[in-house]
Amino acid sequence: MINIFIVDDHEYLSHGIISVFESKDYGIKVIGFANDGKITLEKLESLDVDVLLLDLVMPEMDGITLCRKIKSKHPEIKIIAFTGELNPTILLKVWLEKANGILLKSCGVDELVTTIKNVMKGQRIIGKNVPSFLENCETETGSVPKLTKTEIEVLKLLGSGLTRQEVADKMHRTKYSVEFHCKNLLRKFNDNRIHSVLAEARKARIIQ
Repeated sequence: MINIFIVDDHEYLSHGIISVFESKDYGIKVIGFANDGKITLEKLESLDVDVLLLDLVMPEMDGITLCRKIKSKHPEIKIIAFTGELNPTILLKVWLEKANGILLKSCGVDELVTTIKNVMKGQRIIGKNVPSFLENCETETGSVPKLTKTEIEVLKLLGSGLTRQEVADKMHRTKYSVEFHCKNLLRKFNDNRIHSVLAEARKARIIQ
């Protein structure tokens, strides 16, 4: 069973999601909800939460700040920004705060369920209709990183499904060289999983 917690200042939405997961056995259970950041942080101290659905626009403490605080105190909790927000700058900011997923509130039940289950597997998910936010969008932390031609080539080959050893063979380089470029890519994208870097690179149209 996946335990989820909902943070939204509109309680009707929380009750609606609770009803959805009570109506059918998705292997997901809502174990709590809150309508502001302070209450959320208090409740998380006593609950065993796997995934947190987080609204981004709330009074007193916005979702970006709350995401940062939760990731700092409870890094094991997966956070899905569940929002109606279409501003690319705001979406990028919460992504850079290590949100595990971004979904629009207008998404269907199937997409919500699939996203919850995939973030539990370690994936980072950007919903189908979420506006592109990784390209041409500067924030306080900078913009999409500038990559060398070699780094882009490594990304393209990894994105095609090759292993790091196969990439090395294809480029006529050592595996150590490819590992070096992968470490640089992780640093530049401020991430610790290469498949997350690939997802961001595709969204930014750096690779196909």
